[in-house]
Amino acid sequence: MKKVIYYEMDLSTEIEIVGTYPQVDVPQKYFKVPNNFETLSVRSFPETNPNLENFVFKRAAKLTDVLSSHMLHSSIGVFVDKKFKDLIENFYVKNFQIYNCSLIAADKNFAQQLAENHYFFLNLIYANEILDFSQSVFEDLKTDEIVKIDNEEQRAPFLRPVKLFLKEIPDLFRSPFNIALLVSESLKKTLEEANISGILFKEYKNNEFYIEE
Repeated sequence: MKKVIYYEMDLSTEIEIVGTYPQVDVPQKYFKVPNNFETLSVRSFPETNPNLENFVFKRAAKLTDVLSSHMLHSSIGVFVDKKFKDLIENFYVKNFQIYNCSLIAADKNFAQQLAENHYFFLNLIYANEILDFSQSVFEDLKTDEIVKIDNEEQRAPFLRPVKLFLKEIPDLFRSPFNIALLVSESLKKTLEEANISGILFKEYKNNEFYIEE
């Protein structure tokens, strides 16, 4: 078996980078709009594309390639620009949809930049089907015992993943049993070399990942 290192992709909060956090706000009366982002989840894709129009780029915010928003942090997805979108198209992204969206800004300079640099909304859902449960290992938090289960339905909330075996190794996916967005070493390197702004990385240590060699 071979250990696979993944990195958690989080959103920047430093004021010198993002200006204000979060950078994007919902439009006025947005929650009364049919098919608003409440139709999005981490478990399944909506039957109808969500309405992601006229989100507000806040006056104090700075433009980055990935934008933070009030949309439940990154638990359902993130706003990304064309540069980010084009980069990940060359990698294996698991269980994702990219939706069109629009951003508006009070500042004319930002309004022009937003018109020239289109943003999208990247929604990722759980990819637990890539797990090999027969080899994965969990810890029973009630008894501290190490246990194994046969499938996802057998996993109770008190069973913490310790070693998860993968059937495949995507470059970007949502962590099983967690909302973290996980990035491979190769994709992390590519994003850093491209100076993608608005994100930061830390090695994911909630559990270990392995794959058969």
